[in-house]
Amino acid sequence: MNELSFNRNEKQFTFNQIKGCICELNIGELFCNVTLSVGHEIVRQVNLVMKRYQYDELVLSCEIGSRISVRFYITSRFKNERWYTTANFLSFEKD
Repeated sequence: MNELSFNRNEKQFTFNQIKGCICELNIGELFCNVTLSVGHEIVRQVNLVMKRYQYDELVLSCEIGSRISVRFYITSRFKNERWYTTANFLSFEKD
């Protein structure tokens, strides 16, 4: 994926980035997700949500156990007296 093809304007140039090993892939009709194992001494899981076309591209080039670097952004919404935060997948590179 082109590094900035997901960016629809030139107002934001920096995004969050995380490196990890793919430990889970889940497919849905419109949205899918990938879970990465990250960290060195304390390993933790990070789940990122993506659109179906991004999932198809990821699965074609990676598999469970692959190390990747992912760019993402987070969003939060308030519903039922609670905050829900989602990490949204933007792009990836294989390590």
